[in-house]
Amino acid sequence: SLQSQNEIEQPIYLTEDINKWLENTWVKYNVNIWAFASDYMSRFYDNDSLWPTEHKIRTMDKWEPYIYDYKQKSNLFNLNMLYPRISGKPFIKGKKQYLEVIMMYIWLDSIVGDEENYWEEYFTKTVKVLGKL
Repeated sequence: SLQSQNEIEQPIYLTEDINKWLENTWVKYNVNIWAFASDYMSRFYDNDSLWPTEHKIRTMDKWEPYIYDYKQKSNLFNLNMLYPRISGKPFIKGKKQYLEVIMMYIWLDSIVGDEENYWEEYFTKTVKVLGKL
């Protein structure tokens, strides 16, 4: 279910279009996309059965047998499975790319950390190459 709690504040300006979408969705539908994405990312991190096989990197750690390869080019965070289940909502339809950008930010900022500064590379190739999101 898409959350509508207000407790998770969006901490950053991503792009004008993404931020407007987040704000308008909250105002019009009382749905906090950032809270939904944060919750999804936290559950995704904890459940490697949701990870597509080609996104798993095997480790030697028995407590964490896999790490998630977030530098893959397609189906990041298993969006191909999630998106069809939520795309009927009027505020989500056509916003898959926005959702991926938000999820990548949350993944790097709140879940795994971004020691390699991958956010800049991702943001450049996703947002700047695709044009203004």
